[in-house]
Amino acid sequence: MTEISQLPKNPYSLGLLAHYLSKHPPFDTFEFGPSISTLLHQINNGTHLIASRNDAIVGYIGWLNTTDEIAKEWLENGGKLSHDASGTSIAVTIFAADRQEDIMRIMRAAKRAKPGRSVYWKRYFQDGRDPAPRRVTVEK
Repeated sequence: MTEISQLPKNPYSLGLLAHYLSKHPPFDTFEFGPSISTLLHQINNGTHLIASRNDAIVGYIGWLNTTDEIAKEWLENGGKLSHDASGTSIAVTIFAADRQEDIMRIMRAAKRAKPGRSVYWKRYFQDGRDPAPRRVTVEK
């Protein structure tokens, strides 16, 4: 059975996530420093969820709290993504899953964790196609 949870705020959690993502394109080619910094931020701020099965991580989603304006600029024009604790949107910055059927489990759990927020993300393809911007916005 697949369980959805958060990891505790400790160095072991960071190591588990770094190891898991290092096996998943495109994360296996990302720079070490920015990737570790992002994971550490997500662990420390509780802006992540993992899917696990038989005590192994099988999926991960991590996000950044931000504003609609910042997220739209990042999504549409390659603007700098930045944290805003009072923002009403989230930008998914890391998402990976071992199995297709785990994708929706993680997404549904993330939606329940952040109800009423607009969600922005870029979908990267393993075959090298350009990232595809995506968003689900909440009407205000």
